[in-house]
Amino acid sequence: MIKDIPIRIRATQSDLELQERVQWFRQQPGCQWAANENDLDSLPELKVSRRGVELLFNQERITFHPSMALIRAMNILGGSSDRFLAAAQLGLGDFFLDATLGLASDSLIAALAVGDHGRVLGLEKSPILAVVMQDGLKHFGEHSFNVKTEPKKQAWLSLVQAARRIEVQWADHGEFLSHCPSESFDVIYFDPMFRKTFHESASIQPLHQWSEHSPLDLQTVREACRVARKRVVLKERKDSAEFKRLGFDVLPGGRYSSVDYGVILV
Repeated sequence: MIKDIPIRIRATQSDLELQERVQWFRQQPGCQWAANENDLDSLPELKVSRRGVELLFNQERITFHPSMALIRAMNILGGSSDRFLAAAQLGLGDFFLDATLGLASDSLIAALAVGDHGRVLGLEKSPILAVVMQDGLKHFGEHSFNVKTEPKKQAWLSLVQAARRIEVQWADHGEFLSHCPSESFDVIYFDPMFRKTFHESASIQPLHQWSEHSPLDLQTVREACRVARKRVVLKERKDSAEFKRLGFDVLPGGRYSSVDYGVILV
């Protein structure tokens, strides 16, 4: 994970709204900003525009985008099953903890499932990823993401509502869980897969240089079992030894998928 490198930040236009957005980023904890936008071109850059926010570094780009969450939402609203939801077994009004937020795709689907009275908290150890996702979720409704068909429009509108139920927090999940009271969340979810990305995944690969690569440790899982009311869920590569090492029961299904889900019922 990239640490201690200042990030240049600039608005593409000088209007008040974008300048206020830049100031919001500068006030967020954990991020180290360059003194001014003209600092070294070799530094990472956060570009704030009317089209959204982009984190640029080493010819790679990270931005908030619903990505596969939009397609998944279309399928869910159309009556199809979703393996993540089958593993999490979320109900209306549940409180869901995404301990490895990443690009927030699973958090969006969780927020869709828990409904208006449910809540989702996403933890992200990388401070810059946390603020980019927080900003993206906040401004989700301002962008249509090329939504044209009626099913996609309905899915998008549902995700706009779901995004408002997600809170993002910059935190190490192990430390966070150790300070939580018992049974604070209904379901706790870990997806540490982004420490080993698929080369063909264009949306995930840029995440690699900013994300936490450390494997999930057993003490964190034990804390999660204490803090969860219903279950703890782990997503990992198919046939991963992590399931056995950490005590998760692998769920059947996804014969042709490259990933599996494991659960611990508490």
